[in-house]
Amino acid sequence: MQTEAVIFTAVGQADVQTVDVPDPGPGQVQVRTRYSTISAGTEGWILHNRFTWAPTQYPCIPGYQRVGVVAAVGPEVTGWAVGDRVMATRSGWPAPLTAQSGAHAALGNTPAPELYRVPDTVHDVDAAGTVVAQVGYNAAQRAQIAPGDWAVVYGDGLIGQCAAQAIRARGARVILVGHRAERLALAAQHSADGVINSHEQDVVEAVRRQIGAETVTVVLDSVQAESAQREYVPLLARGQGQIVYCGFTPGTVWADMALLQQREVTTHFVSGWNRPRMDATLALMAAGKLSLQPLITHLTPYRDGAAMYRMIAEKREAFLGITLDWTAQP
Repeated sequence: MQTEAVIFTAVGQADVQTVDVPDPGPGQVQVRTRYSTISAGTEGWILHNRFTWAPTQYPCIPGYQRVGVVAAVGPEVTGWAVGDRVMATRSGWPAPLTAQSGAHAALGNTPAPELYRVPDTVHDVDAAGTVVAQVGYNAAQRAQIAPGDWAVVYGDGLIGQCAAQAIRARGARVILVGHRAERLALAAQHSADGVINSHEQDVVEAVRRQIGAETVTVVLDSVQAESAQREYVPLLARGQGQIVYCGFTPGTVWADMALLQQREVTTHFVSGWNRPRMDATLALMAAGKLSLQPLITHLTPYRDGAAMYRMIAEKREAFLGITLDWTAQP
């Protein structure tokens, strides 16, 4: 069979092409995609071969989160049936294609362990961004907090917004710091108790004014830049403050470790996904406490996929969440 997919053909080059898709092999489930969500940061690094954890091999199919319906079940698979609604992560592809991680396709074969059952009350668009939402969920779970504690989230992208929603679900009060007015407006509506534009205000003074105290319990940092760290560290009490780093950076030095040691700050690092985290994220969505839908600024036909990557690279218009709609596929 053949299917349409987003292809990174070379450094900085994206296209939508028709590719061959085999029948599902042993342990694989074939999923027909309804929606897939772009992880703008990570996939942007991959497109430009700057994702240092795994150099890009072109041509490749990007993406690691989609929602759809089981179209076929391969040998040695139990527990899944044609017609099941699923959230899927990685998909495999035959040469000459490689998978980075292969999810932006109308039809793709996913290892059965990388499928997740979607609760009936979770909307497809929410489920299509489960991996990114899970990064925020995981960051929020790492923090040691009590109900009513204040948390500061650095970064107004999807990870920061989901981290803010997830830690609010634990009873924390949240200030989200960013510098894009349109994203901060969405955060004020859907993700945080207060927002601060770091390009317009002194962050430490603005936070202290909003919370009526000198320090906060934790900073969830999805920016991961030394300049950001130096900006928020004064908000953390010496020997008590916590930082959860919850993003990707292509560099090797992006935090002043000496400063963390001097202030005796506890730090946490999170990456990747696993079944308990993903299931818990979907459960939080089902409970109405975590939602991507209002943060999706571009719900666009998959044929515009290449244009979306150009938009991300060129920053020619404001965006937050970008979800590709595959429901009109031939």
